[in-house]
Amino acid sequence: MQTKVFFSEIKQEIIRNLKTANQNIKVAVAWLTDEDIIRALTQKSESGVSVQVVISDSKENFKNISKLRTFLRFQGKLYVTSPKFLHNKFCIIDDNTIINGSYNWTYRAQSSEENILVISIDKNIKEETDLITKFNIKYDYFCNKISKLTTSSELDDFKTIGKDASLMFAQLEESEIKLRQELEDAVKVSFDKAMALNIHISPLLLDRMRADGGGVDFIKRILHDEMSYGEMKSGFNKLAECIPHRVDLSLEYLASRPKFEKLFRTDEVEFCKKLMTKYNL
Repeated sequence: MQTKVFFSEIKQEIIRNLKTANQNIKVAVAWLTDEDIIRALTQKSESGVSVQVVISDSKENFKNISKLRTFLRFQGKLYVTSPKFLHNKFCIIDDNTIINGSYNWTYRAQSSEENILVISIDKNIKEETDLITKFNIKYDYFCNKISKLTTSSELDDFKTIGKDASLMFAQLEESEIKLRQELEDAVKVSFDKAMALNIHISPLLLDRMRADGGGVDFIKRILHDEMSYGEMKSGFNKLAECIPHRVDLSLEYLASRPKFEKLFRTDEVEFCKKLMTKYNL
């Protein structure tokens, strides 16, 4: 495997690699507004190379769609992801080159601190072909769950229905911060209730929670151990052994609640929900 990193002249390197394509190009980028890059993709599609592009539904991608119209006219395949925001920036060329990095395929990215890795694969080495396979699986996942755009009118639609990405990210970040704090507050309330019932749970655990980076990471560490080893932590066991049980004060109970489940992985939530059914919760 040959890997090169670029911190400057990134656009030129992307176009140079696109021009080497003989069979196929697969692009997945959040933003594609650099018309020079779109032109390079269109030229390859016109020459008979299979060119597929997946972009986000950010409205920035559709402010000027003339070059995308040309791309479609020359048999380029265009997909727009929604509702989950696509933030990837990678490209697969002829199944032997990967371009991956922070660089958005926009004019503005040229004035930012960005990078790309250009990875050349040796197809005789399984570990390297496995890397290509993983990128292809992710790419196929995008294409299989969304519709391909085929007409200019569909492009026009995204001028009005496209997301305001910067506003969306700001709102999501604010919402995430608020929800994480609410989880930490809920953990403290549960600890206080347990102590009031004379269920001794060491208050040092709250210090650990703060040291571990907050309630989410604290609970994730505990769930990882319980799921890996099949043994519940002593704190949960103390709550379960009470008569009546008070597992509704457990960290696992909080992680199973609809309000907080978005903070955890699907398997973590399912583990907690299945656990709660044993206690009719």
